[in-house]
Amino acid sequence: METNLTKKASSKHWLQRLKDESWEAELLVSAVAIFGTFKLFGIINWVTNKFIDIIDPSLHLAAYMVVFFGLFAISILASMFVIHFCLRAYWIGLVGLNSVFPDYSIKDSAYSKIYTEKIVSILPKVKDSIEKVDELCSVIFSSAFTFLLIYANAAIIFSIYLFFYNAFSDSIPKALLLIPAYIFSFLIVLQMGSAIYANLKANHEKYKVQIFAFKINNLVSAIMFGPLYRSILQVSMVFGSNFKKKKKLVFLMIVFVLSGAFASFYQIDQTNILYLVNPKKYFKKKLIRPSYYKTNNEQISYLLNPEIESDKIDSQLMKVFIPLFKYENKIRRKLCNYTSEDLKRENSNEIIDECYKKYISIQVNNEILVTDYLRVLHGRTNQFGLVTYINTNDFKVGKNIISITKGTNNNWEIPFFLEK
Repeated sequence: METNLTKKASSKHWLQRLKDESWEAELLVSAVAIFGTFKLFGIINWVTNKFIDIIDPSLHLAAYMVVFFGLFAISILASMFVIHFCLRAYWIGLVGLNSVFPDYSIKDSAYSKIYTEKIVSILPKVKDSIEKVDELCSVIFSSAFTFLLIYANAAIIFSIYLFFYNAFSDSIPKALLLIPAYIFSFLIVLQMGSAIYANLKANHEKYKVQIFAFKINNLVSAIMFGPLYRSILQVSMVFGSNFKKKKKLVFLMIVFVLSGAFASFYQIDQTNILYLVNPKKYFKKKLIRPSYYKTNNEQISYLLNPEIESDKIDSQLMKVFIPLFKYENKIRRKLCNYTSEDLKRENSNEIIDECYKKYISIQVNNEILVTDYLRVLHGRTNQFGLVTYINTNDFKVGKNIISITKGTNNNWEIPFFLEK
């Protein structure tokens, strides 16, 4: 009996010691997490570019919702870790200070007794601050990783569905493809409604209402959060079941959301997310973008528009790169009316090259040019596209405008100056 009690006491002592010393691991992981979280912004940009490349433009708004909320989620996550790191560093300072000066001293104060007493009366005890900051840091750490798991699972599921819809939208009726979305939307609304109704004070003791709310929440959580939904529910339930004790945590979450919003507003300009929601602004004829010219866009990792060598051309040949996205394959097949069987023939390359000439139109100073294309991968962005070389001998010295059209909706006008 004594042995069992000794083991239990030893276990509790070990657990308490682990809790007391967990700040060391928290501080280390928090520093690594800050670095890693900011790297996640690059993943969001990569996912955005994949959506632009693969997803049909009619689905861009849905893709925008996925990547924007992903950007917002990562921004909140980054703010959590930064705030956690600052608070934990402050906590270490308080602990070190408390080990030297256990409390405020009236007798040894550098100020007058009256002034010191007044200041001390409005300040919290050092030990109380140590406990509160330590508690806050632990809460932030757990909620941050839970937040990451929630978004990661939801984003993967919605992205898979979006790619599935895009791949089969031509072969399966759209009404059938939308059934999963309708069912899930219905379940979300049902979950929200049942949660609100079940949490009304008058319904707290109604067994059937509470059981129904539990089952709906469990089902939706399993669908949205995947195999980790029990772990996510565990942490969220710890927060929810202790809500009355720690209502101030709600204000902390508001701070996270606001700081995440500011971070996302800054980061969104570093990505191509806005192209998904408003691509028309990228085709404004009066707006000259740095990405039009290779000499100006060395920092751009993904081209949304054609690219020429420079805004000043002084050679006989002008190189033009035109990026082609994967979703455009369907458009070209309809335009040129060729099938998969046609691509198996010996002259398949000729069929594709002729189709490129129908799909793409190039004009310089409103004169249509007949050009040949080379299929290439861009040297910097590794994007698939076409390269053509245009003879500049017939162009006027000074300002010229090259107009490039893809399909029926995409048109760019790129000015350049010719020197001879």
